[in-house]
Amino acid sequence: MIKQPKIVHRTPSQNTFNAAKKLGLSDFQARLVANRTDETEQLEEIIFPKLKHIQHPSALKNIEQASEIIVNAIKGNGVIVLATDYDTDGVTSAWVATTALCEYFGLPQSRIVHVIGDRKTGYGITDDVVKRILSIKQPVDLVISADQGSSDEERIAQLKAHGISVCVTDHHQIPIAGVPKSAICTVNPQQTGCEYDKTVAGCFVIFLVMTQVRQTLIQQGLLDKESPSLKYLALNVALGTVADSVSLKSPNNRAIVHAGLQLINLFQSPAWQALRQLNDNQGLPFDAEFLGFQVATRINAASRVSDVTTAYKFLTASNVHQAMNYLDQLDADNQNRRSQQEVMLKQAHQQAKERYTDTTYSMTLKMDGNAGIQGIIASRIGEQYGVPTVAMTDLEDGNLAGSARGIVPNIDLREAFQWMSEQKTDLFISMGGHKGAAGCMIPIAFYDEFSDLFEQAIKKQLGDSAPIPIIETDGELDDWLLTPQLIEEVNALEPYGREWPKPLFSGNFTIVQLREVGQTKTHLSCKLRTQSGKIIQAIYFNAKQHQDDPTLFSPGDWVQGVYKPSINHFGGRTSLQLQLQSLQQA
Repeated sequence: MIKQPKIVHRTPSQNTFNAAKKLGLSDFQARLVANRTDETEQLEEIIFPKLKHIQHPSALKNIEQASEIIVNAIKGNGVIVLATDYDTDGVTSAWVATTALCEYFGLPQSRIVHVIGDRKTGYGITDDVVKRILSIKQPVDLVISADQGSSDEERIAQLKAHGISVCVTDHHQIPIAGVPKSAICTVNPQQTGCEYDKTVAGCFVIFLVMTQVRQTLIQQGLLDKESPSLKYLALNVALGTVADSVSLKSPNNRAIVHAGLQLINLFQSPAWQALRQLNDNQGLPFDAEFLGFQVATRINAASRVSDVTTAYKFLTASNVHQAMNYLDQLDADNQNRRSQQEVMLKQAHQQAKERYTDTTYSMTLKMDGNAGIQGIIASRIGEQYGVPTVAMTDLEDGNLAGSARGIVPNIDLREAFQWMSEQKTDLFISMGGHKGAAGCMIPIAFYDEFSDLFEQAIKKQLGDSAPIPIIETDGELDDWLLTPQLIEEVNALEPYGREWPKPLFSGNFTIVQLREVGQTKTHLSCKLRTQSGKIIQAIYFNAKQHQDDPTLFSPGDWVQGVYKPSINHFGGRTSLQLQLQSLQQA
C-alpha cells in the first residue's frame, strides 16, 4: 500500500520576506520568495532576472585557453567536430556552437561535423562516437565536446593517439581521477579551482565559451569589435537549461531563461513559429513549464525512439514549412514514446506494488522495453512512492542499462553509486550523472546485488527513517485571493523550475460535484466549496491510473487538496481553476 503523501508547508525566511518587501513585492509575492530562498544579497538578481546579472565568463576556469584553442581551429583548414549529448541540453549545445561559429564568426558550414551521441550506445564520448570521429575523411582540426566528456579519458586518449585534439566543455561532476588528462583543455565549473556557478547546464557552458571566443577573435583583429553579441543564443540556451532540470534559483540560470523566453515569445525563429502552430498554449506566452513539458519532451523523444538528428534539424530549420515537417516527426516520435511508456509503466507499477513496504528506502525495477524511456519510469514510480528509484532495461546483450532519480531532496545518487562501486568493484560497466539524476550500465547477473547495494546506499544517506512521499506547499489561501488576478502575481516571479518551484497551495474543501472526464475517464472534474462557502472549479488530471479503478471520492466528501491555480477560458468568460496535484480525505 502506497503511503499517503505528507503535506507540509514551506517555512518562509523572515529576512528574505523583509528584503523582498523593500524591493516592491506584495506580501503574497514576498512570502513565495521567502519560501524558496534565504538569500538576501543577490535577491534583486533572483527576483528581477537580467542578462547583465550573469556571472562574468572569466570566472570559468580555462575559458581563455579554450577560446585560444577554438580560434586556432577556426583559422585552420580542417573540420571542427562538435561531439554533443543526445538529450535537449546536448542538442541545444550543438545549436549554440554551430550558430556562433557559422552565423556570428563566419565559419563555413562545410567545416562543421556533428557527432551527436546515440542513446542506444550510452552517454558520453563512447566507443561509437570515437569510431564515428575516426571515420571522418577530412583532416580534423579540433573536437569540441559539449554537455559531456569529463568522464571519458579512455576514449579521449584514443583520439589523442590518432593526433586528434579534444577540448571538453561540460557541466557534469568530475570523476575521482580528475579531468580527462588527454584532453587539450577542459572547461567545466565542477572542476577544482573553478569559481563559476556549479548549477549551469551544458548549453550554458558552451554559450559562455563561444562568448569568450568572440572576444578573442575581436582581440586578434579577426572580427569587427562592433559585431553583434551572442545574446540571441539565449533563445535555445533557455530551452536546454529548463530541460536539464538545473537550479532555477541560480541568478545565472534565471537570467538566461528569462531572456530566452522573451526571445522565444517574439516568434521570429522558424522552429518556434512551428511550435506555436502546433500548440499556442491557449494564447498565453510560452513559459518555462511549457518548455519543459511541451518542447523538451518532443526533442528528447527523437533520441528515445527515433533519430536524434531530427531534433537538431528542427532547431536549425531555415523556414516554417521545413520546421513543421521536422516537428511533425518529433510529435509522432513523442506519441510513439508515450505508447511505449504506457507498456513499461504497467510492468513497473506491478513490480513496485509487489516490492514496496513501509520500510522500503529505494526501488530498483527491471523491465523489457526501450532504454530511452526508463528515466521517465524512474521519475514516475519514484514520485508515486516517494523513494529514490532506478529503472533498468534489458539490453539483450547480457547487460542492463539503468536511469536513477533521487526524488528525496537530500539524496546524492553519484555518492550512492560511488559507494556501491567500492563495495563491489566490478558492479558497474559505466556510471555517471548528477546528484539527483544518474545513469549506469551493469551486467544482468549483478541485478540482485545492485538492488541490495542501492538500498543500503540510500539507507546509509537517510538514516533510520524510510522516506515517504512529501508534497511541499506554500500554505493555504484566503478566498479573496482566489481570483484570476492571483495568476498575474504568481507569473511575475517566473521562471519556475527546480529549486524555484511553481507555487502549490493546500486547502480543505467539500466536494460539490464530481465527474470522470477525458478520453480515458481517468481525470476528475469537480466543483469544490471552500470553508468560507466560495464555489470554485477544479480539475484533477490522472487522478486514476486506469479507467476501471474505483473513484475514491464522492460529492459531500470533506477533502484536503493540493493545487496550482490556473486560468480557465470557457464560454467567453475567464475564471480561476484549481489544478489538483493531490486529493485525500481530510
